[in-house]
Amino acid sequence: MGLAAAREYDELRPRYPQQAVEAILGSVSRAAGSLRVADVGAGTGILTRQLLAAGEDRVVRVHAVEPSGPMTQVLQETVGDEELRRRLQVHLTSAEDTGLEEGAVDVVVAAQAWHWFETGFVQREAHRILAERGVLAIVSNHLDTSDPWVHRLTRIMRAGDVHRPGWSPPLDPRLFAPPRTEEFTWSRRLTADDVRRLAATMSSWLRAGPKERARRRENLDWYLDEHTGLAGDDVVELPYLTVLHTAQRR
Repeated sequence: MGLAAAREYDELRPRYPQQAVEAILGSVSRAAGSLRVADVGAGTGILTRQLLAAGEDRVVRVHAVEPSGPMTQVLQETVGDEELRRRLQVHLTSAEDTGLEEGAVDVVVAAQAWHWFETGFVQREAHRILAERGVLAIVSNHLDTSDPWVHRLTRIMRAGDVHRPGWSPPLDPRLFAPPRTEEFTWSRRLTADDVRRLAATMSSWLRAGPKERARRRENLDWYLDEHTGLAGDDVVELPYLTVLHTAQRR
């Protein structure tokens, strides 16, 4: 992914509801003081920025771990506040080999990234860098397909991150306690043209060839323009479901 595509990704992809961010930070018991978080597969820093800005009764320090140079460049461009920048360290490396010291963090979080990892390796690395009684958090945003209109939209967009009810990450019981799952419902307003741009940030789109992209764009244009009657700047309310799994380090 180049720099322009990374900026487009950062602009179009959804943020996380504040309740989910607070649940991540509240998943580990800490005395007053700083909370240390490793955001693995941090991408352009969508969650990283929210974590840095979230702490009111505590100082949050974040290690953003991401192997993509263009994505980390966007991350660094978008953390504008000097105080927040002092509490951020960017590591241009993978989640499976962070380079962080043993027990370096209180929380390891993967936001919209778990499916990219070799999960056996990343669990062992998370266990290694977590402090005693630290927490692994896995959070993801999903278009809420309980709405039939949205369900059809996700099929046309080939949105691969559709929620599977009852699913939880299969964690190694030697490393982590059984995960606790929380769900948060919310919505965001996008124009029809923004929905088209959002579709082009999906991993299935990025992997597709020119013919497949043209076919998918034609189907999406038909659905938005003709089937639903949405013009380019018409606004649609997209419902989302955010799912958070947290598991304590053994």
